[in-house]
Amino acid sequence: MKKESSAKPKQEKVKRKPLKEMGSELKKVSYPSFKKTVQQTGVVISVVLLFTLVIFGFDRLLSLLYELLVKGI
Repeated sequence: MKKESSAKPKQEKVKRKPLKEMGSELKKVSYPSFKKTVQQTGVVISVVLLFTLVIFGFDRLLSLLYELLVKGI
């Protein structure tokens, strides 16, 4: 039979290893500059606004067509 006490130190090592690996992986990450971040944020906001206007336009057009059909009957 295996002893329970021998499993504890091994579990502690296993728990610490992912934390060490995570730290080393975070050191490898290259973050964008502030200027690049602001630029990309502007692009995202512009695209979201564009799609919002397109969807709003389709909604208004379909609402108008629906009203014409309902009033016409």
